[in-house]
Amino acid sequence: MDISNMPLADVQVNDKVVAGNGYYPDLSTAYFIEHFAIPSEYANKTDLISDKLKAAQAEVNQELDKVLLSNGEPLNAQQIMFYKLAVCSKAKANSLISRLGSTHRDNAAAQQQASVDSYEYWLHQFVNNMRLLVGLSTTATVELL
Repeated sequence: MDISNMPLADVQVNDKVVAGNGYYPDLSTAYFIEHFAIPSEYANKTDLISDKLKAAQAEVNQELDKVLLSNGEPLNAQQIMFYKLAVCSKAKANSLISRLGSTHRDNAAAQQQASVDSYEYWLHQFVNNMRLLVGLSTTATVELL
């Protein structure tokens, strides 16, 4: 049980790998569940969590499409960390919005405000991690005129 008296998800049983594309790393649903405090009502639905990660992964990859992170070299450990944080933050933000309509109909106004605040927080985390990831790959260049 967690602090809110809800049963914890069995992270090992619910671990599913979301494949990367060879350049970006694979993602783990267990990592997402454990590090981003995914409630057990969702964490036990491995396919749902996997779909949320895949959607967020596609969004992040699309945003990084025009950014050359490592000149074809494998990503370093810091870039992998920020990539995973960006994808998971985006997935967390998206899951908060979808959770709102299905689980809190009776007191929707109060819950909506709390979810929006959390959504904004996780969206900010996503943007910040994307900036850090892209910032690692940019180097200042000087050109003679």
